[in-house]
Parts: sequence; structure tokens; C-alpha cells
Amino acid sequence: MFQGHLFISCRRLECPGHDPFLVDESRADLESSGQRMLLCRACGQPIASPRDRIEVGGRHIHALFNPMGILFEVGCFAQAGGCGFGGDSTLAFTWFAGYAWRFAFCRQCSVQLGWEYQSRSDRFVGLIMTELRES
Repeated sequence: MFQGHLFISCRRLECPGHDPFLVDESRADLESSGQRMLLCRACGQPIASPRDRIEVGGRHIHALFNPMGILFEVGCFAQAGGCGFGGDSTLAFTWFAGYAWRFAFCRQCSVQLGWEYQSRSDRFVGLIMTELRES
């Protein structure tokens, strides 16, 4: 079975169930940490801290193709406080066996930044690295 996510080609996606204010950390918490941050390339919203990088399947960065043949460089993070999450979780076309996914959006401008992955015992965020910039 081919694995990989469908990706909407527009940069701003309106998604039923998308709550851009459903986050793990506030913007003030992210900005006050004094560390370099990963920002939304589109609007500059702080998205994640480099300290939250994790390895999944032995790597932090994964090069992955979706069913339409589009390549994504996805970085794995324990959390991404600048993201909101939306859509129904699904195992269809998952890149990580045993993990259901749903969309991850910038909570400020709603650009899709990646996906949230959940298993029965674990959770992480896969961010599209080309949609981020470092502060």
C-alpha cells in the first residue's frame, strides 16, 4: 500500500473542525523562552522551539512523498505551540505506521504547516520544513 498524505495545493486552507487557537503553548511562552525559534515562513508566528526536535523511526527529518508524488521534508517535534490542529484523524496514507494524522496549521495565518500524529500511547507533530524559517 502506498503511504503518504494528500496535500491541498492552496497555502491557506479552511478546514471544518480547524481551531487555530487550540495550542500547547501561548505565543508569549514561545517568545519569552529566549531561544531561537522556528517561525511560520508566511507570517512570522513562532511555531516551535528547536529544543522540541525528536527522532521518530531513528530520524528527526524524513523525506516523504504523498500519493500525488509531491516530496515533503518533514521534521518531527514533540510539540509545536504555534500550531492549531484540525480535521478528523485518519490512518489513511499515514507516513508513520500506527499513527493517525490530522492537519497542523499556523494559528495566526492558517497556512498548513504539517500534521499532528497520534498513536494509542504517543503524539508528535510533523512540520514541513520548507514552510518554516529560523529566528
